[in-house]
Amino acid sequence: MPCRKQILCAVRHLNYALNIMKTRVLAFAFAVLAGCTLSVFSQGTVVVHDPTKEAVEVKLSAADQALFDSALPAVKRSISSETCNADSIEVAGFADGAFSKAGAKQRLIFYQYCQTGNGFGWVGLVLIEGGNVVGNYISEAGWTVGVNAVPDINQNGLDEFALAYSGGMHQGQGGVGVDLMEFAGGIPKGIGWYKAEEFADTEAVAAWKLTAKPGAVPVFYKQKYFSGENSKYRKVGANAVTKLTKVNGKFTAVK
Repeated sequence: MPCRKQILCAVRHLNYALNIMKTRVLAFAFAVLAGCTLSVFSQGTVVVHDPTKEAVEVKLSAADQALFDSALPAVKRSISSETCNADSIEVAGFADGAFSKAGAKQRLIFYQYCQTGNGFGWVGLVLIEGGNVVGNYISEAGWTVGVNAVPDINQNGLDEFALAYSGGMHQGQGGVGVDLMEFAGGIPKGIGWYKAEEFADTEAVAAWKLTAKPGAVPVFYKQKYFSGENSKYRKVGANAVTKLTKVNGKFTAVK
């Protein structure tokens, strides 16, 4: 039988080992917790669309213009000339991102093909990658205002994009609506719509900035602004959680 001194020594060594294990486990747990907390607070929100920003003049490079022009003959074959006069084709804007393929460097060109009525017309999207047109799409929609990229808010590896449309003026009133879109199955599809601007002949412009907290199911926030005679926007009320409504427009591929 081991002596009493040897037993006490063994017990002390065992307790020492257990304390080290506990310390390491607690240290690991605190490190994981700190990492999770940092991750949550570092995510923040991203801008989906901000109508208070001053519009930038759109001008394609010579190379992009040539690629854009090469996509138009197929579009003209797809839309009847009796329905739509293509003489008024105008680029509304472009956005850069990885829209249809993760990690890709792509440019998405948004343009007005024609206008068929007050707030009605045909629009198109041309997707460019590596000096080639990799996507050509059309939709019967409104009057184009602009496009901006949205950095992967639903965390599926692809960037989204926001298409802004004007509905024209009706009885002295008008507005701008925005379709939040993504590529799914090789086609641009809608995530949701929201009203971005509201204006009238005799009143100040109301605008709503849309932001989102990224996640598998993003959370959207809407902040209201007013623009007075000096054209400067001021916040009105608090930034509040909002839900997007259904996108009505539908894009089809042109071949």
